[in-house]
Amino acid sequence: MQTISAETAPTALDRTPPTEAQQPRSRRFRSMRVIMALIMRETGSRETRTSLGFLWTFIDPLISILILALTFSIVQRTPPLGTNFQLYYVTGVLPFHLYSHVASRVAGSVRFSGNLLGFPSVTVVDVLVSRFLLNVFTNCLVFVMAVYATIHFYGLRMNPDVYGIMLSLGMAAALGLGVGTMNSVLFLWSSAYESLWSYINRPMSLLAGVMFPISQLPDSVYSYLKWIPMTHFVTAMRAAFYPSVDDRFVSPYYVLVIAAVAFVIGLIGLHRYVFDFLEKR
Repeated sequence: MQTISAETAPTALDRTPPTEAQQPRSRRFRSMRVIMALIMRETGSRETRTSLGFLWTFIDPLISILILALTFSIVQRTPPLGTNFQLYYVTGVLPFHLYSHVASRVAGSVRFSGNLLGFPSVTVVDVLVSRFLLNVFTNCLVFVMAVYATIHFYGLRMNPDVYGIMLSLGMAAALGLGVGTMNSVLFLWSSAYESLWSYINRPMSLLAGVMFPISQLPDSVYSYLKWIPMTHFVTAMRAAFYPSVDDRFVSPYYVLVIAAVAFVIGLIGLHRYVFDFLEKR
């Protein structure tokens, strides 16, 4: 019979807990799994009011562009830029739709997934990031599909600036995340503010230059509108397709600073008020 000597026998000192590098991969990637689960949950529950379900997310902005293009083509012979109404509104409506959609979805993320925040594995950041990633992906996909279909259907010859497109979408996404995070606190804090915000946000598409280039307005108006952060990513997108657009005032740093400040304010507010909100539910 083989015997185990005292020198080779395992001792209590040998049963040391694993180091951080030896921890199970499940802990290291727990947050990513939670985010993916939240994304799948959101995808399955999105737009249940219609039989189209999640597909309505792609169809809704395209219908808006078609309606705008048909309406203004009856009133005007040519769009303010270029010769194609569809492309003109694709380059204005969809970047703004990306911002507004991300901002509204992120703002309602805590309310939508508040019942899940009681689980230790789900954090507020997971809830915000999941909605942010899903809506950025879907809106960017809608933009690519709309631009590709418009250029090939009408046989347009152009070479858009890819860097300008990515810069515009990045600014819109960042601003939507910042504004949405800040509003997620303010909406919980005051229902009156939520109603007020809906009224304030309605004319923003006009002021941001979605319907018309702000550079064509009088200098007294133009000098004020260029401080609206939404005008920066709308103008950047238009400049990527129309080289004649004056985009000298566009500043990604200005937009990113506003987005970062709003995001930090929102995180601080959520850290303070989110559990008070859960207790009231």
